[in-house]
Amino acid sequence: MAAGTYAYPGGSNTYVKNPEATGYLKVAFSRNPDSFPLAEYAQYRSVSKDQGYYLQIKTEQAARLVGKSLKDYVWPDGADRPRRNNGTSPFRFVDYRTERYDFDFQLGYKAERQADWNIKDTESNVHAQQAMTARTVSIANLLSTTGNWDASHVKDVATIAGNLGSWEISTTARGDIKRSINYGVQLIHQHTLGVVKKKKDLRLVMNPVTAQRVGESQEIIDYLKGSPDAKVQLGIESGSLETYDDFGMPKYLYGVKVIIEDTVVVTSVREATTTVYDYAMATGDIFLLSRPGGLEANAASGPSFATAMVFLYEEMTVETKDDPDNRRVEGHVVDDFAGALTAPVSGFYFTGTTE
Repeated sequence: MAAGTYAYPGGSNTYVKNPEATGYLKVAFSRNPDSFPLAEYAQYRSVSKDQGYYLQIKTEQAARLVGKSLKDYVWPDGADRPRRNNGTSPFRFVDYRTERYDFDFQLGYKAERQADWNIKDTESNVHAQQAMTARTVSIANLLSTTGNWDASHVKDVATIAGNLGSWEISTTARGDIKRSINYGVQLIHQHTLGVVKKKKDLRLVMNPVTAQRVGESQEIIDYLKGSPDAKVQLGIESGSLETYDDFGMPKYLYGVKVIIEDTVVVTSVREATTTVYDYAMATGDIFLLSRPGGLEANAASGPSFATAMVFLYEEMTVETKDDPDNRRVEGHVVDDFAGALTAPVSGFYFTGTTE
């Protein structure tokens, strides 16, 4: 094997990168929905620069016929071609800027060499989970900020015409849950000019507490009992509960796939008297999100109608640094990303779904 060039130690040239660990963490945590649900409702896009712009174009012009009349577009023979000078679509460039995060650990030589398990890999996995938890919290905060949404795409469910209250106390007779979902789906269909029209491209996202409360509503109970697919929903025919979620919601609700955002966050400091647990997504918030296509958006494939996107400049890099002077090893998991609502009209934010 050819020898490398000599260099004086400094900067980051003393880091020994472990590509196998990096690849493993990328698959096991970042892109595996069995580990973290984020990949099920947000689309990833790799970027070559840590800051830049993405293009947003208002779509109304493509369907505009004022008063459903064609008179403005008539071109009589022999007459000048119509010139309205208003046939273009407004656009804007929106900037993104990724932020680099480092989740570190430190092991003494004695601790590493005398451990009865591969302690370095274990710590790498732990800190990769911490990094993915941070990424999930970032996207959840982005989704729950009403200012990021088109005003008509955020609504307390009790204020939707025909609804009587929250989803938690809805009944089959009231139909508040079904009416809300249909309302959101129809608005998304209209405001994307029919581009987002398939329920298979939509995800209904909520945390476990919300799922349990809504799942105990009489409307959901009757939905499962009365559906011709009830046995399948409950997993009876398949002999398993794969189609029935652990938190009391069906895998599909009125044709929309349900995603339970069950990422747990510990918000208390280490060694606190009481450990405080929470979920990344707030209780009572439910999001209807467009999530078409594959996991990663192709930059050459044209516009993306994914509601939420994660721009990735560096994804789950694992680094270890040997420090012989202090007889220790440093470990780092690095994630460089930014979240964005790239197509907010392709989603809907339901508030007040629980009591």
